[in-house]
Amino acid sequence: MPPRKPAVLDIQHEHALVNAGLRRILDAWSEFHVLPADSPSGQLHAADVVVLDHDAALQRRHPSQPGGPNTLVVSTIAQDANVRAALEAGVLGYVSASCSADEIRMAVRVVAAGRRYLCSTASICIADSLALPALTARESEVLALVSRGRNNKEVARLLEVSVGTVKSHVRALLSKLGAQCRTEAMWIASQRGLIQRCTHE
Repeated sequence: MPPRKPAVLDIQHEHALVNAGLRRILDAWSEFHVLPADSPSGQLHAADVVVLDHDAALQRRHPSQPGGPNTLVVSTIAQDANVRAALEAGVLGYVSASCSADEIRMAVRVVAAGRRYLCSTASICIADSLALPALTARESEVLALVSRGRNNKEVARLLEVSVGTVKSHVRALLSKLGAQCRTEAMWIASQRGLIQRCTHE
């Protein structure tokens, strides 16, 4: 039986230390061939797996395409919203930068085979998010504005709704986040990665 061809890896993590560490870890295994950082673009397109940080993966949108490299995210921060966004963008694998070398190796191997892989941290994030009530689109907009210091009147003006409606959304947010006040709600939302820039500004 002929030896299996090594999986070709293109590592493009934006954090220099993480990038260097991944190269050192994965280049030590004969089952992988890590492309040099200055490889010609033609070789990069021939990669089986591209390893990215979270933001770069989202910028690619639907990165794991038939005939192209499958995408593995190595993230320094694992939050439920980040993991879900990456999966929706087409990422096949998501692991924390704190994972062991053996787990990162396993993740690359699985993603190279075209299968999905989530580390335990990412899996817990997804499981926890499924157990919590989801925010509506309007609640997310209110949350984004409140997190930027807007009061109820300002939120109402920006969203073109009544102050009473804003108050109702805020109460719903406190309930869904399990918070007693706005400050606690902002902290919980930040920890869950729920606060995003509002497009109404």
